[in-house]
Amino acid sequence: MEIRKCPVEEAAAVGAFYDSTIKFMDDNSCNYTKWRYKIFPTTNYAIDSAKENNLFVCVDGEKILAAFVLSENPEGDYSKGAWSKNLAEGEYLVLHVFAVAPNFWRQGLGKKVIEYCLNYAAEKNYRALRLDIVPSNFPAKKLYEACGFKFAGAADLGRTFSGVPQFFLYERNL
Repeated sequence: MEIRKCPVEEAAAVGAFYDSTIKFMDDNSCNYTKWRYKIFPTTNYAIDSAKENNLFVCVDGEKILAAFVLSENPEGDYSKGAWSKNLAEGEYLVLHVFAVAPNFWRQGLGKKVIEYCLNYAAEKNYRALRLDIVPSNFPAKKLYEACGFKFAGAADLGRTFSGVPQFFLYERNL
């Protein structure tokens, strides 16, 4: 197993990974993320993130086990959070669109990826790792809290995410 940045030429495969994960969640009535098949996250989102050097994959050979974005861009108004430290954009890293392949759920892979993200952020001298989830994403809430993240409030981040007026914010200071 390897966690690494995803080059642009592999980003379409990450888009397909997101599509198959969303399809599985929809088919099994467990789409806690509220992601929408072929709408968000998309292959274009993955390609754009790879072009910005922010897309990461966890792979076993050619098989994608997990994917995520680490970026300084919160993709919304993070000033509305009840953060424990007043940090400017660029002082913290944000985790976006973190997904684990369904056949690896509840096997510890999520925690390994989060540990990687925390170590990556610390090595790059960020002062915190922050993220947001939809309030109904109970598995993510449980994972992040188990990894030491603290709740930093609920806020409307100014996104046009259908059916999600507020997001739960989480932080882990480094």
